[in-house]
Amino acid sequence: MNGQWARTETALGRFAACLLAVATMTLAGLLSAPEAAATPEEDAGAAIGAAYDASGGPGGPLGPPDGGVYPIGAGFAQNYAHGKMFFTPQTGAHFMQGEILAKYESLGGPADSDLGFPTLSESPGRVGPDSRNVIFSAPDRPVIFWTPDTGARVVRGAINLAWDRLGGSAGVLGVPAEDEAYRGDVVTQRFSGGEISWNRKTREFSTVPPELADQLADLDVPQNPTAEINAARRAAGGALGPLGAKEGDEYPIGDDGVAQDFTGGTIFYSPATGAHVLTGQVLEKYRSVGGPEGDLGFPISGEHDGGAGGRMAGFAAADEPIIFWTPDYGAVIVRGAMKAAWDKLGGAAGELGVPVDDQTEDGDEITQRFSGGSITWNRSDGSFRTEPAGLAAQLTGLEVPGVEPPADIEEAPLAQSEDGGGPSRPGVGVGWLLVLIPVLVLAAALIGLTIWNRRRRYAGAGHLQSGQYDPEHHDSERYDPERYDQGPDAFDSDVHDPGGYDTREDLDRRHETPSGDAAPQPSELFGLGTPPAQADFRGWGYTGDPAAPADEARTATPPGEPGDKAPPEPHRADSAPAESGQTRTTAAATGGAETLGAPPDQLPGQDESTEPERETPSEDPFFEKDQDDVDTAPTPIVAPEAAEPRPSATRPDSETTGRHAAIDVDEPEYGQTALRLPVDGDPRRPPEGYPIKARITDGLYWVPGSADYDEVDAEIWFASEELARTNGFVRSD
Repeated sequence: MNGQWARTETALGRFAACLLAVATMTLAGLLSAPEAAATPEEDAGAAIGAAYDASGGPGGPLGPPDGGVYPIGAGFAQNYAHGKMFFTPQTGAHFMQGEILAKYESLGGPADSDLGFPTLSESPGRVGPDSRNVIFSAPDRPVIFWTPDTGARVVRGAINLAWDRLGGSAGVLGVPAEDEAYRGDVVTQRFSGGEISWNRKTREFSTVPPELADQLADLDVPQNPTAEINAARRAAGGALGPLGAKEGDEYPIGDDGVAQDFTGGTIFYSPATGAHVLTGQVLEKYRSVGGPEGDLGFPISGEHDGGAGGRMAGFAAADEPIIFWTPDYGAVIVRGAMKAAWDKLGGAAGELGVPVDDQTEDGDEITQRFSGGSITWNRSDGSFRTEPAGLAAQLTGLEVPGVEPPADIEEAPLAQSEDGGGPSRPGVGVGWLLVLIPVLVLAAALIGLTIWNRRRRYAGAGHLQSGQYDPEHHDSERYDPERYDQGPDAFDSDVHDPGGYDTREDLDRRHETPSGDAAPQPSELFGLGTPPAQADFRGWGYTGDPAAPADEARTATPPGEPGDKAPPEPHRADSAPAESGQTRTTAAATGGAETLGAPPDQLPGQDESTEPERETPSEDPFFEKDQDDVDTAPTPIVAPEAAEPRPSATRPDSETTGRHAAIDVDEPEYGQTALRLPVDGDPRRPPEGYPIKARITDGLYWVPGSADYDEVDAEIWFASEELARTNGFVRSD
């Protein structure tokens, strides 16, 4: 019994000891607890009270208190009979009153303005007691400066730094007379002694008087994202502008970018681009393609007038994109080749008008539609097409931003400028020449081939002088010099085709017109004066005896209606050479009349003195007209196949007049060149007989009645569509 009680007594003792320990610890904790911390409002009240007492209390400039401390913005304030005291832990407690206080609150005060809280209480300015100023906590260190004459004005940022450098209110510029004013990227403020301007984009000062700017050339204006965003907001109208009130705090973008949202838009900032405002559908379009982290980059300009009732903003990407907005088509991106071409053609105010859709891609081709047409660019060869088609000529050689030019063009040697003042690089004119030069080379080659072929045929068709032998055209076993020298009626049937020679009777029949009169002779068409008894006219046949009287001379009648001067099929004279120095004309004459240095059928090495004398009629109706009638137009360009004649069987006998086949190619009228340059510099008025428009720059041609024929400016004119195709041009449609 006694043992059980002992055990119970021990347990009760231990429990009592535990209770005592808990009570002791609780009491110790209560005795050692610190006093409750003061609230932020109580701290603000204490700081404001201390500053109020230091200013003189109720007997000082503020007068008696008007209510208690209250929160405002990021800090606190207290009203007094003649002013207000403002406080934050970072700025301390400072007061202002009168017109400076009214100016501060008109701009939004500590809650809605971008000035911040005062960092110094209102005090006299440097020009004496008649001036007052207060400095604020915003990053660009703004100040409100007051005088009785100018009122309260805010000076801040780069202009405030420049003003201080020039002596402040006691310096040459004096006191601020107006608030800052924004004109695009330039902010200007007028002072009582001049003005200061600061370009936010170029970061340069200008002044009035202008010589003051020299003192500001080395002035460092630090960039601060908040200050830059605040400046952009003020330029857009501040809290009363389209942006409205702030929404949230600034937030970072990428490595060094910052943005601030507002109820009506967003301001984007980067050190490289500055701060710019985007609103409405332009902002929506920008965000839909990734915003500043997309391929457009940060804005390099805010929204501004784009012409034709549109608004536009530019961006930092290498291909210089813009977003262009109109009420009819909304916000559209224009960039790269489309932007460069559109700008070259006048932008929104030009013929193409405003953009309708974003650009589209089809293989190497990029196309964009505008209200007045479209632009297509081929990225493989850099060529442009437009609708209307006539606009493409203005885009030749246009540089496309963001696209590296070909190495051979980039490294092209510098050419001397036209005025000799220095080097210049090839431009549009050189590009035009690069197209023209191959055309000219081809033309020269074709003309040379034609002349060579004609001379070869000339020598092989019997135009050899007495005793001469041509191994290419005469069999040595059959050739009889004496017989051959007897005239064109003497020939070897095994060597020469008798069907290719005209008899006098054939010529007489062909010279008869429906009325029975003789048709005009070649001399009447060309007016070459008195020739020798036999002459060589390209495309004209003359067959006869050199000794025959002049009135018996006959030649082939040109095809066409009686009296027309259209040409017959190509035909050569039979024999007699022209006198040395005599003038003759060919169907492909480069300048009309051609003076020969030697008779055309005199072979190289032959002594001119051995030429047999031949009588030349002194008067012959065959040559009557003056040589002024000779066509001196440039040589027509012909295709290679046109230089080689086809067999005469390709045309009826009635259409051929000589012993050689006609060329089966559409040709201009006899004596007419294949092409002409514009008449009197007018690219839309066709020369007579040349209706086909063509442009060397893009290799296209237009026929009357085709699309855009009337709008296209011709660089050259062709006599026929066939000639245009023969020379490598392609029909536009």
